[in-house]
Order: sequence, then structure tokens, then C-alpha cells
Amino acid sequence: MKFDIGDKVKFIDQEGQGTVTRIINTNTVGVTTDGFELPFSITDLIKAGKPSSPAERLFYEGKGSYDLPGKDDAGKGSLGKTEPARTDGDLEERLPDEPATATDEEDARISPLRRSFGGKNPQSEGVYLAIVPSDQQFMLRGPMELFVVNYTPHTLLYNLATRGTDSFYGIDFASVPPYSKISVECIERDDLGLWAEGVLQGLFFQDESRQWPLPFSKDYKLRVNHVGRPENYVFPVFMQQKTLLVPMLDLAAHGKNESLPLHSGKGATESGTTGKPASNIVVDSKNPLQPYMIQKDVAEVDLHVEKLLKTRLEMKNAEEKDYLSRQLDVFETCLNQAIGQRLSRIIFIHGVGEGILKAEMEKKLKNYENLHFMAASTLKYGRGAIEVFIG
Repeated sequence: MKFDIGDKVKFIDQEGQGTVTRIINTNTVGVTTDGFELPFSITDLIKAGKPSSPAERLFYEGKGSYDLPGKDDAGKGSLGKTEPARTDGDLEERLPDEPATATDEEDARISPLRRSFGGKNPQSEGVYLAIVPSDQQFMLRGPMELFVVNYTPHTLLYNLATRGTDSFYGIDFASVPPYSKISVECIERDDLGLWAEGVLQGLFFQDESRQWPLPFSKDYKLRVNHVGRPENYVFPVFMQQKTLLVPMLDLAAHGKNESLPLHSGKGATESGTTGKPASNIVVDSKNPLQPYMIQKDVAEVDLHVEKLLKTRLEMKNAEEKDYLSRQLDVFETCLNQAIGQRLSRIIFIHGVGEGILKAEMEKKLKNYENLHFMAASTLKYGRGAIEVFIG
């Protein structure tokens, strides 16, 4: 549960209430009651008043004695103070059963993502953590906002926890609609170390599907010096802001490897019949992109020289410029083929090295219209690949 300064809170294991007057750390707040401020774990507190999420509403319903007098203390309220007797109608009015206001706080944290670029859906569908500097011009100063990004067609139910020296600390849990993001926390630069390591767990909900994605649990680790380098920030289409993007789950890969098929058993296929496994990739020996196809409309091309040479002697006497020329020829050929075949995107693995190949590729990409390119998933490729979206 998340608390802010000024929140009215009740104590779970004792009578009384107070006001949050200080945020000590992600798991402890200072609560002032009767003129004294004392530290309390957030797990020992509950917000006073109406709950702000479905989970909190369930908690209130399970702790009805906090709002209703018990059998042994009739005439006393939740704080033990004598109150006038109430009728059944009065009691019903006190129950937190008004959904119109129960989710206002959670809804205010959620905002939609931009889904297309040039008439296509260019971004890899998946789940991300996103760190967005509040000052987009001077990114290395001021607070940063942390988002959980659900760029999938499914509703995401997630649980986010940080990892400390001795314990995990639950930070946030909520549901995020398809193609939406939710604000988790505004982080001050000095507190970044508290968020450096953690885990994101989640499961997807959908109305109907022939394959059912399994729940996932992914660790993350942020390096403070990585956050402090402007070159590590990208401009994702769905965010429309300079963002440090941390990929947590690739939906296509997860659906392929971590899902329950409609029919199980030996020889079963996606259609529920026996025989060869189903495939969405059409084999075409005349298509030069065929060896690189990883999805129906997605290709992945490895431009490392050793991947392009058929034999060790093929370019034995070649110079460095000859290697580069060969790589760029393959790059342009595959890119033009991808455009001609109307693929949605193509990934080029260029490696790290001295950055010469990457710079030449970017120079050529800028000459194309209706293309958008950015660094590919760092989780999968590190810093050695470019993802090109075809509009």
C-alpha cells in the first residue's frame, strides 16, 4: 500500500489513528498521533476513509470491525468512543461499497499509450519498466517517475517489489488495462538506490484465446551510473517522452514458450489436431529474407562478419573496409526486401565494437521515409542491435 504525507491512517493491531507526516523510506513512514511522531511499517497501517483500489476495498470488507461496532462493544465506534446507536440503514451507508469512488486514485495513475506510428504497430508488444525524467530537457537533474508499462492487448495484474539486503519489500500492485501505463512512484535522485534491484511479477487476463499465457516473474537491476547517462535514454513511440526503458517481458516469446495450449498431449498442435506443428511463417525459397524470419512479419538479421561469410577463406585478403561494405550491402538488401514485403519490423544485430557499422546504418536509415528506428531490446540484444519499424 502506498502512503503520502497528509494521509489519515488507522493502526491494524491497535486502536487509534494518526496522520502521515514523514516518508522515512519505501517501507516505513512517520505517523503523528497525540502530538508525537513515531515510525510505523506500512504493513501495520491502513488508510482511513474510503479505499482507493479494489484490493484495498477487499481488505476493508475483511476488516469490517474497523468501521462497524462489534457485538461486545455495542454503542462504540472503531476508536472505542461512545457513539449513538445506529440503525441497519446507517450501517449500510458506512460500508465502502461505492465503486464509482473506490478506484479514483488508481484510475488517476493510469494513462493510455500511443499505439501506432505511420499506420502500423511498431513497438514490440510486452511489459516494461519505464523511468521518465520530470525535466525532459535536463534529464540528469530533478525527480524521475517510475511506470509499469503494459503494451499488450491483455489486462495485466502485477506485483512490484524491491530487493533489500535482508528482505523483499512490496511496493505496489494493481491491474493495468491493455496498452496503458501506470505511475508507480516519483523517485528523488538521492533515493534511486532504494529501487536499484527488484522483481516484477504478473499475469495476463484476456476474454478468449487459444493459448493462455502463464504468469511471469522477472528480476530487474538498475545501475545508478546507467541512469545518469543521457545516451541510455530512448524515445519509445508508445511513451512519447525520453525514457530509460527496462524490458521485462516480450509477449511474442512468452506466448510461444510460456503458455498453455488449448489442447495438450503428444502430437497436439495449435489447431488441436495431430501432425506437424502449426507455423505462421510461409516458406519461400525465393525470398532472401526467409532465413531471417522469426515471425510472420518480423525478421532478425545478424550482421556479424562471421555470420555472413560462408568460409573462412572467403575474404581472407580483405581489408576492414571490405567487411564493412559487405555488411552494409546485406543491411540495405534486407531492409529493401522488408519494405517491399511490408513487414512490420526488422531487427539488425550490429554488435558493439567501435560503432562504425551502427553509425553508417543510422545514416542510411535517415534517407528512408515512413521508417522509425531505435535501439532494440537491451534485455535480449544488449546494446548491439537496431530495431526498424516500417510505416
